[in-house]
Amino acid sequence: MINEFDNIQYAPILNCLYERWFQEMQYNGKELNEDEKKEFLQMVNGTISIHLEGLPILKEALEQIKDLHDEFHEAYRVVISVSQFALITMIDSMVISKYFILADQDYDKRFMRGKMKVILNEGFKKLYGFKGGKDSKWDELSSILKYFPEEIKKQYQELSSLLEKEAKSSSWWKDERDLETHLDAEKLYISRCEDVVESKVMMESLKLFKTLRAVNFFLKNMHTFLYNLLVDMYLRGELKKE
Repeated sequence: MINEFDNIQYAPILNCLYERWFQEMQYNGKELNEDEKKEFLQMVNGTISIHLEGLPILKEALEQIKDLHDEFHEAYRVVISVSQFALITMIDSMVISKYFILADQDYDKRFMRGKMKVILNEGFKKLYGFKGGKDSKWDELSSILKYFPEEIKKQYQELSSLLEKEAKSSSWWKDERDLETHLDAEKLYISRCEDVVESKVMMESLKLFKTLRAVNFFLKNMHTFLYNLLVDMYLRGELKKE
C-alpha cells in the first residue's frame, strides 16, 4: 500500500507585489448598468463560494491543536486564527456588497450602505487599527515573527508600511460606523439621506476586501513555512510514519 506521505514535497514561499492591492481607485462618475450588476453578482457569488470552503478547514485545524501548546503549535494557532478572521471578514464584506446591489427599495439600499460602512470600519480596526497596529490581529502576528525567516519578516515589514499608510489615508468611515451602531436617530437619518451612488459605494466596499486579500496572501506564506518545517521533521524521521 502506498503511503500518502511518500511523495511529500516542500512548498514554495511566494513573492508578491503587495502594493498592487493598495492602489487607490478614483471614482470616475460612471454608473453601473444592469449587465454590469449581474456580472458583479456572479463574481461575488463565486468568490463567496470559494472562500466559504476554507472556514470549516480552519475550524478543524484549530480544534486539532487545541491541547498542543509547544512553540510550533502556538505559532501555528496564531496564523490559523488570523487567517480565520481575514477569511470571514472578506466573506462578510462580499455578502454586504451583494445585498446592497440586490436591494430594490431606496431605504433598503441606504440601510445596506450604512451597514457596509460598519464592516469596513470594524474590519480594518480589528485587522490593523489606527494606532500603529497595536492590539490588532496584525500585532498578534508580530509576536510569532521571531520563528520565521528573513524572507517572511521582510514581507511583514512591507505590509506593515502599506497598512500604516491605509490607516492614515482616511477615517475608514468612523462617523458612519458610530451613527449606525449608536443609533443616534437624528444624525443617522441625515446620514441615510445622503445620495446613494452605487458604483462609488462598490468601490469603497473593495477597499477592505483588497487589503484583506494582501494579508491573506502573506498568511499563506507563513503557513507554507510552517508546513515546510513539518516536512523537514518528517524527512528526518521525527514524525511517526504510519
